[in-house]
Amino acid sequence: MARRFVVPLFAFALVSTILVAAPTAAPERSSREAMLKDFFEGRRVTVRIDMPGTKDGVNVYPQSRRDLDVGRYRDDLRRYGVSLRAGDTAVVTLVKVKDDLIEFQLDGGGYGTFFDDTDTTVHIPLIEKTERERSLERRIRDEPDRNRRRQLERELNELRRWRERENHRILIERERLSQYKEERVFVRRQHGGSRFNIRFDRRVPYDFGPDDIMAALNEYVDFGGGWDRRYRR
Repeated sequence: MARRFVVPLFAFALVSTILVAAPTAAPERSSREAMLKDFFEGRRVTVRIDMPGTKDGVNVYPQSRRDLDVGRYRDDLRRYGVSLRAGDTAVVTLVKVKDDLIEFQLDGGGYGTFFDDTDTTVHIPLIEKTERERSLERRIRDEPDRNRRRQLERELNELRRWRERENHRILIERERLSQYKEERVFVRRQHGGSRFNIRFDRRVPYDFGPDDIMAALNEYVDFGGGWDRRYRR
């Protein structure tokens, strides 16, 4: 009788071990994030490079031979403008640990977060063909009298010309308002802060602490107080 319970008990023990061990990753990450938040958030630092005005920020790869994607960095500066210039001070407003990256946000983290409106298009509908136009088209098609048909055609042409003029005016207004929104978003990007994304090949190392963050960002951020010499790699 005892033999019947060997496999079930072993399986139960294995499942119990997995169930106990599986949830530990989330608390571990939460605890590490809390430690990083306490250390960095609210602290003022100085950026050593121009920072693009976008929530996409600057990607840094501490595990790679080339830790900065220069091409994308250059394109983002050109596309979004500069929110923080080299030599500017900024407040660390958020440190967020995710599966394979750590977000290091400065002065709000960059325009485009939460409810920021990044859409520069203006939606003003064009005037569609009216029911009167459709009715005239049907009547012209079925009208046998030539003179009467010409009268209907004149009325239809007047309605079409009016609609075309109005739609042309709407298109001009769309362009004007879109340009205004684009300029407004660009200005807001200059005051929305930015961020660094410290990215890893797979997962954030479990022992990646404040000194590691400062070492990863050492070339791009001055933490002050001699941190550069102490944590330089």
